[in-house]
Amino acid sequence: MIFDIIANSDNYTSLYKGIAEGFNFIKKAVSEDLPVGKYEIDGTNIFAMVQEYTSKPHDGAVFEAHRKYIDIQYVISGIEEIGVCDISKGTVKTEYSEETEAAFYEKTDKGGKLVLEDGDFAVFFPNDLHMPGLAFEGRESNVKKIVVKVAF
Repeated sequence: MIFDIIANSDNYTSLYKGIAEGFNFIKKAVSEDLPVGKYEIDGTNIFAMVQEYTSKPHDGAVFEAHRKYIDIQYVISGIEEIGVCDISKGTVKTEYSEETEAAFYEKTDKGGKLVLEDGDFAVFFPNDLHMPGLAFEGRESNVKKIVVKVAF
């Protein structure tokens, strides 16, 4: 997992094929104020979703993990909390599904949390459980976010 600000994104572009293209898309999307929707960057290898939503209470939230994609999650505006945990510390709630490209895990207190606000990003690899979109300190926020999926 990586947590940083977009101004430092060049520090990570050589870590994995496709991450540079993901960050380039994020910078372009922000400068062009792209609307909500799904955007193809490199077919099914790299694509992005511009999202808008209200952060949600912690009640009922679960961790997720992916097998085929790395997530780059970038907050354009608003603030959200993301629960984080290594997959080895999680308990499967719903087995992996090809259709959703996710497995879901029970909440646990073994991990930690990140707080993302304007200009922050996090990168989640397949071993990183993450629980995005949570209300920070119980306060809901309108969030505009970009999630880039990079084939792993």
